[in-house]
Amino acid sequence: MKTINQSLMLSSFPIWMASFLLPIYCTSLGLTPLETTGMFSVCSLFILLSKWVSGRWCDRIGRKTVFLLGLFLMALSYLLLSFAQGMWLLYLSQMVDGVATALLSVSLYAMVADRDKEIAVERGKQSAAQNRGGLIGLILYFVLLSQTGFLQSWKLFFLISAAAALAAVWMAKTKLPKDEGNAEEEKVPLRKLLTTKVTHLIAVRFCFSLALNVLGAVFVLVMMQRFESNMTEIGLVCLVPSCLLTWWTPSIGAAVKKFGERRSFFASSVLALIFLIWMAQSGTTLWFGLGWSGYSFAVCAMGLSFDAIFSFEIQDAARGAMSGLYSCSINAGSMIASALGGFLLQTLGVQAPFYATAALLLLTLAVFAAPINRIRRRNTV
Repeated sequence: MKTINQSLMLSSFPIWMASFLLPIYCTSLGLTPLETTGMFSVCSLFILLSKWVSGRWCDRIGRKTVFLLGLFLMALSYLLLSFAQGMWLLYLSQMVDGVATALLSVSLYAMVADRDKEIAVERGKQSAAQNRGGLIGLILYFVLLSQTGFLQSWKLFFLISAAAALAAVWMAKTKLPKDEGNAEEEKVPLRKLLTTKVTHLIAVRFCFSLALNVLGAVFVLVMMQRFESNMTEIGLVCLVPSCLLTWWTPSIGAAVKKFGERRSFFASSVLALIFLIWMAQSGTTLWFGLGWSGYSFAVCAMGLSFDAIFSFEIQDAARGAMSGLYSCSINAGSMIASALGGFLLQTLGVQAPFYATAALLLLTLAVFAAPINRIRRRNTV
């Protein structure tokens, strides 16, 4: 897994910067909040369309091949962003990024699922590797910005990120063990994969993705409108929790495994709701930023917990397909939530995304509790 994590680090330079640079850049081009979040919805749509195919490919042509293709397309999306001067090229870059993200996320989850009970720990290490790449990208961007203007630093940053992602392709190709997959394997019908329990868990992950992305898609825009924050303040609020998670995500994964995945999911959900209320009531950037940090840690623990919970239900004969199905539920929620977040912000104001996120988190907990109650009733009969 070391080579995989190193490749992830090299291909992840923009993951922190893009989260707040893209909305600012889109605003400077004159895009409305709905047009900006629409771009993220397009990305999520392409992720969704690609993930089920990606899962099948993992089983048939091998995890390594799918992983390498994802890294290459990620480099291409960075290259497109470096030359983006209008809406159409921005949207095209997000389409390519969507396909790349699908290939990477499904192959990564399938490779980790092969390791059985270390899911939360290994997923934590992967997240930490991506955050380390984001930290390097953060330093790189501000070094470039200190020497050039905003547009020039944007172009140079994404060109360097594309080169680093291509280096990740070379590293993974030469160091990862050969993985041919099974091209002759019979395709497993969808109805055989979708057991009652799996269906419930996919519904939970869909609700969780909705909750996570309604606020996440418009977070930077909320700060710009609510506090009239400049780019430095927005960057600090967004990046401080990401910096901390760079080192602490593996520890969170280990704590989840020790405390128990289901209990961890419930506990972190309650914490996320508390910090969400905190942010909604915060009157200064400082208190808002502290609430965002706590919220980021809580949803990180929720994600690692649920990744492990779902992996226990994966059939050995169709790990790639099941990983693709699981990932589809994530991006179906993200696609809807991104557009919803932009609509709520534009029509109802800055508080609306907080209320919607809180309601969706409660819905997530309710749906999660449903299969547990059925299992308990079945065991007592």
